[in-house]
Amino acid sequence: MLLLNMVQDTVTQYQGSLGGGAIDKPRKILCTILNHLHTAPQNPNSHTMSITKASVRKGGSSQLKRKRDDPGNNGSSQSAKKAALTPLSRPEQTEYDESIGIMDTNLLADHFAKATRRHYSNSTSIELDDKTLPSKAFRDTASFEEPRLAKHLASFLEKFAEEGKDGLSKCDQVATPHTLIIAPSGIRTADLVRVLRVYNTDESKVAKLFAKHMKLKDNIEYIQKTKVGIGIGTPTRLKDLIEAGAIKVEGLRRIVVDGSYRDEKKRTIFDMGDTFRPTLDLLNMEPIKRKYAHPGDGIDILVF
Repeated sequence: MLLLNMVQDTVTQYQGSLGGGAIDKPRKILCTILNHLHTAPQNPNSHTMSITKASVRKGGSSQLKRKRDDPGNNGSSQSAKKAALTPLSRPEQTEYDESIGIMDTNLLADHFAKATRRHYSNSTSIELDDKTLPSKAFRDTASFEEPRLAKHLASFLEKFAEEGKDGLSKCDQVATPHTLIIAPSGIRTADLVRVLRVYNTDESKVAKLFAKHMKLKDNIEYIQKTKVGIGIGTPTRLKDLIEAGAIKVEGLRRIVVDGSYRDEKKRTIFDMGDTFRPTLDLLNMEPIKRKYAHPGDGIDILVF
């Protein structure tokens, strides 16, 4: 309404200054303005609504800011993120190959020989004979009565290690472990390292040795400057470390093969060619093979 009065005043001024004949132009202007006012939506509260919307937007952003800055909310958000990043713990092992526990040395040697023929099916009989492990290489562990689960591995070692728990927790020199444990995978290696942490001392460490955990050169550097009493790893990595001279076999007393463990597909180390072949290659390495049943400082194969 105020705008309409202003327009009318302007037209009156034009009439007074230009005369009656010159009024056509202002009249056209007036008509244009009136048409615009007629077609435009008449909403007296539009200014108020604009202010209200701005306030809501401002208030909403303030609430959002307060929500972000709220210590309680921030803590719960961080907790949720932390929970999302925390890996799920692996279920405790319950399945294993029970037949391993009742095998004497002859049966263990035969068990290895059968797996050798299966995974080296294209080899000649002479080649197979070269890969065959003698029964004297094995330690009879049939007297161990506990289920061969990871949680009983420490008890297994202490039963068949002449030096007992104290000896398993010591190591005289760097790069000279007394025990090597062959695990079928990196995940299983990590599981076994956790249960054998009881042997970690200032004088001796339990080492995790597999490719996905650490590069070969990093494993070599670690072993060469650390007294590792027990080395646990996959067969390929252990073999590579022996070949590189990082692991010396002079002080080695036992090699434990994690033979009864079944993976998610119900396979043991004897069923997986990619794991059994490097295991057999390691056990047949010349510096190890010549110490089987050697009096005084010999190496025994124990199948857990």
